[in-house]
Amino acid sequence: MGPIVNKEILSQLVQLKVSGRLAHAYVFVGPKGIGKYETAMALAQRVNCLKKSMDMVACDCASCHKIAGANHPDIMVIEKPEDKTGISIDQIRVLMQRLEYRAMEASVKFAVIKNAELIHEAAANAFLKTLEEPRPGTVFILTTAVPDALLLTIRSRCQMVRFPVMANLALAELLKSQHEVNSDDAVVLAAFGQGSPGRALELGQDFLDRRCVVLDAFLGMGDTENFVKVAGVDRDTAREALNIVLMACRDALFIKAGGLDKIVNRDRQVEIRRFAERHMPEDLALYADRVSDAIRRIDGNQNVKVVLTVVREMLVS
Repeated sequence: MGPIVNKEILSQLVQLKVSGRLAHAYVFVGPKGIGKYETAMALAQRVNCLKKSMDMVACDCASCHKIAGANHPDIMVIEKPEDKTGISIDQIRVLMQRLEYRAMEASVKFAVIKNAELIHEAAANAFLKTLEEPRPGTVFILTTAVPDALLLTIRSRCQMVRFPVMANLALAELLKSQHEVNSDDAVVLAAFGQGSPGRALELGQDFLDRRCVVLDAFLGMGDTENFVKVAGVDRDTAREALNIVLMACRDALFIKAGGLDKIVNRDRQVEIRRFAERHMPEDLALYADRVSDAIRRIDGNQNVKVVLTVVREMLVS
């Protein structure tokens, strides 16, 4: 999978650097998988490119190569260790010490903090001192999906850059053109990726396979008891299965209304059409409402097996 870079945001920041107006600190805000970290690293590459390449084409110079390989001495990345609950004050202290030294190779040093909402309070207060007295030639980029979790004093000293989610059609086209996903699968992954390229790609073939099992049960071609067994593994699995059922209900409604271009499960269009033909539009709308209610009950910590059994009864009625 290639890097997910928001080229529009990257271009705007590069132009700010060219005009001498690049700020010393930014917060990149957006959902997981939207390309916040990748765009931050791409900016570090473009700013420090030895060939002064300011276009969006990947460069093969030593600086760009090191940054791409995460081994450039002046490009620092801080993130939560796998065995810890957050970013510690010791990590921030090490960062502050490294920032005291003159850049070894870069024209501009970068400090990127991934998932900055995970900074512990003591660490955040220590980092605040660095933001209040920024050293020349250093750019800080914090990435987060929940900016409100950051200290207000930190947010006030950074410029916010919001990464918009992609429309389903645009995301599907990106999956096809840049990641060689076939057309039908791209539409499905885009719909369930919720506007995030990274999330859509993370779903991958495993999700597509699980979708087939759920759809077989929903469309009356599989064992509905198996639907409860497969979907009832845990709360997340149940929520995913119900969202697949909900999308199929909506596809059936679109088929009833002649909106074939809007359906998501295009590879199952024949079966969904047969399902739609057996039901009135008001029945399909009622199914969708009941499934939506089941999702809310799952989110409300109701018993997963009980909720899924109710949905199963609907499927066989």
